[in-house]
Amino acid sequence: MRTSARAAVEVMVAVTLLSACRPGPAPTGAPAQSQASQPSQAAHPPTAATGANAAAAAIGAAGDGRTDDRVALQALIDRAGAGNGDVSLPAGTFLISNASNNQYGLKIPGGVRLHGAGQDKTVLLQAPGFYGGARTLYATGPGITISDLTLDGNKQAQTPSEQRHGLMAVDTDGLRVERVTARNHTGDGFYLYTGANNSTLVNVLSTGNDRNGITMGGMIDGTVLMSSKFIANKAQQVDSEPGRRAEVSNTWVIDNDIDGGGVSNEYVLTCSGTETDTRGHGWTVIGNRINGGIFVVWAENVVIAGNTGVNPTTKSSVVVYRSSVNVTIMGNHFTQSGARVAGVAILGTKGGGPQRVMVAENTIETTNEQGFGVQAQGARSVVIKDNVLRGSGRPARGYAGVALRATNPASDFESAVVTGNRISNFGAHGVQIMGNGAAKLLSVDITNNTFDDNSAAPSMTEGISLDDGTGAAQQISVVGNKYLGGVTTEVTNYPQAVPVLVEGVRGSGGVYSVAGSPEGAMAETVGAKVIRRDAGPGPKYYVKLSGKGTKTGWAPREAPP
Repeated sequence: MRTSARAAVEVMVAVTLLSACRPGPAPTGAPAQSQASQPSQAAHPPTAATGANAAAAAIGAAGDGRTDDRVALQALIDRAGAGNGDVSLPAGTFLISNASNNQYGLKIPGGVRLHGAGQDKTVLLQAPGFYGGARTLYATGPGITISDLTLDGNKQAQTPSEQRHGLMAVDTDGLRVERVTARNHTGDGFYLYTGANNSTLVNVLSTGNDRNGITMGGMIDGTVLMSSKFIANKAQQVDSEPGRRAEVSNTWVIDNDIDGGGVSNEYVLTCSGTETDTRGHGWTVIGNRINGGIFVVWAENVVIAGNTGVNPTTKSSVVVYRSSVNVTIMGNHFTQSGARVAGVAILGTKGGGPQRVMVAENTIETTNEQGFGVQAQGARSVVIKDNVLRGSGRPARGYAGVALRATNPASDFESAVVTGNRISNFGAHGVQIMGNGAAKLLSVDITNNTFDDNSAAPSMTEGISLDDGTGAAQQISVVGNKYLGGVTTEVTNYPQAVPVLVEGVRGSGGVYSVAGSPEGAMAETVGAKVIRRDAGPGPKYYVKLSGKGTKTGWAPREAPP
């Protein structure tokens, strides 16, 4: 399991990278958009740029939004490509038809640096009837730069097609895209595909597209998305879809605004692999404003840290799914309003569950009474520590700040540690343990937490519920917790056959709550103590006097030892 210290180091590294790489302010005239603003979904109609016609004519184009400029612009690009040169486009709206191969409008070869006059001044507009599988720009080759322009898909003049993108990049090592807007496409704003390694997108805006804001597909490595906005696209805002036997890895998502904007209920960010042996790895998601859900599936070595967001969707703010490994969720502040979801959900399936997942030092608030702070179901191993988890203060049966459930009989939930958290105002319990009858939770430690309900009519009256009747938990520690305010029942629903450590250290003479006599039933070291929690006949207290590590040697006592 990653430690909190290691996660903190990774945050420091990312912050250092952000400080070193953050670009300067956009040029005068670049579009300004506040974090909370929602971009218009209306298409931007072609308009001639006043005073720009002469400059456009100088490069052999019209720039009036009505005349097809594809041939003129492609000629400029081809000449620059022959010498690894620059192409500077003036202000204007340049209508782009698709080439005869129906794959793209303009092809950008390796080494070309394509610059516009400003993000809102130079517009490349897809011509009406643009081929459904074509892209406005198709970049291929190393060392390409695209900056200071807008790609407009003109979607109101197109037939539906999810493959009609703004920029498609393939085999573009070192691609840099800066101050570029991709809007109004029937597909994605940006699409990075196999071989688009070491791509950097800075200060871009992708909005109003009918599929994703940006997609990372196939086998790619080393993408950086920084100081950009992916907002109000109809599917995912930032998506990874590597495909079979491929990986999207070593991806940095830093200081972006990522928001479904009320037009999408899908996850706004996906960190994906495809199978257990082709996990995506090395995702770092730090310092973003994320209003929606993050989906981590078949991924490893993922850090989600220092992000903030209000999530109005029906997705959990973070989902760690299937056989993901080494996922750290640290120092985030998420507010969740959806029903029957969690701030953080760690979910396994019959094929396997997440392991070595750490949820630490987050603030998670749920405004719906049917909400969990952290839910771990069918997982392998989790640590939930030092979080502030706050519910709505309204009653809802079956909902808790931390919900642990064993669901897979073929793959045990090996370990759950819940420690140092402040948990308040959830629907029923602070922590609850559940099962499905056959699956087992081998070890659970619930230690040094504070449970509180300060709402006017407390709903979280029970601090910890240890069993739902399935007997899922096999080894339980409940030590050092505090119960405040309206939490009137500290621990309830003890499993019948499981000794529960309530004080001290397991294996070193701890104090246990046990149903029945421990003699012949419970192994411990000399000095261990037992308090019987059942009302059966016989002594209520026992102390271990002999037989280190054996189930015998327990002596009854009439008073607490």
